[in-house]
Amino acid sequence: MIKILHRYILKEFIGSFIFGLIIFSAILLLDQIFQLVDLFLSKGVSLGLIAQLFILIIPNILTLTIPMAILFGALLSYGRFAEDNEITVMKATGITYKTLSMPIIVFVVFMSIGLVWFNHYLSPSTHMYFRTLYKKILTEAPLAKFNEKTITSIGQYKIYAHEVDSKNNTLSGVNIYKFEKIENKGEDRKTEYIPWRIAASYGTIGVNHNVVELTLYDGYWQRTDPNELGCMIHMNFKTYKFSIPIGSSIDFSDESLRELNSKKLRKKINETEKNAVERNMYTNEYWLRWTVAVAPIVFVLIAIPVGIMAGKGGKAIGFGMSLVVIFIYYLFLVISMNVGEKGYVSSCYIMWLPDFVLAVVGIILFRKMLKK
Repeated sequence: MIKILHRYILKEFIGSFIFGLIIFSAILLLDQIFQLVDLFLSKGVSLGLIAQLFILIIPNILTLTIPMAILFGALLSYGRFAEDNEITVMKATGITYKTLSMPIIVFVVFMSIGLVWFNHYLSPSTHMYFRTLYKKILTEAPLAKFNEKTITSIGQYKIYAHEVDSKNNTLSGVNIYKFEKIENKGEDRKTEYIPWRIAASYGTIGVNHNVVELTLYDGYWQRTDPNELGCMIHMNFKTYKFSIPIGSSIDFSDESLRELNSKKLRKKINETEKNAVERNMYTNEYWLRWTVAVAPIVFVLIAIPVGIMAGKGGKAIGFGMSLVVIFIYYLFLVISMNVGEKGYVSSCYIMWLPDFVLAVVGIILFRKMLKK
């Protein structure tokens, strides 16, 4: 009878868990889906590449949504049991709260063990493949990074185009800005940045060996004279060509962190021992993966007693409580990340703050439930 009951509880939980996983993943994927659709419809990127990008995005989303869905599934399933008086019936037959809780706790512990490997190795590798594929797209469709009437950053340059023609790889109404670093030769040797600008009626763009190659027509080039900062150097042109390396515009530090598996992260931590800023950044990322992997266990400690004690309106309470707990957890997580990154408290301690706070609350609620 106990095995049948456990299967029944697991079936109810898994159904709610999958429903929550779809909802939370869809919400977080919404912005990426719009961008992918735009790449396909407006930028001419092939449907095959779009499908690959979408598949590679999913593991990074699941890192966040699996813990959310576990919390949602536990609250909703036990809330439904309480609302339909099934908890009362089960208790009347001599079944304890411990027995009711055990199948979900065991299931979630195994899920957390899987998430440890998922967060430390699978998610970073898919992020690396995503970035590699995105570079390939930029090579094949260089205007994929551009939107009309929007400033686009490539390396040190800010590029604005009034119109973008992805089929012909052309830009109209082009303005390119840059602040050039110069060393003041005076006594104070102060570093200054002088403005640098190109404006052109139109231009073509291509990518060759990680370099953006721009050919501009009917425009002018101007910059502040470094020797006379009150004067402007101005040059008109019919055709002007220049190149911009794109490696730095893609290799953002947060992306580099995400694509490093934890073995490489530990190596980076040891290599940057003398650089506190970089070391904190790598250490934060390493312990973040552990924290999020353990989060489902913490969530279920709260979800089960809240769901069981919800009574009438259990499903509605479960849905509302899931949003509250998620908000509190990620609020503490953001605070912990900022504190750890600035080095006020070691990341190996502060990054466990969200799990610790909610675990304490969960244990108190669990003990209260068992005494009920």
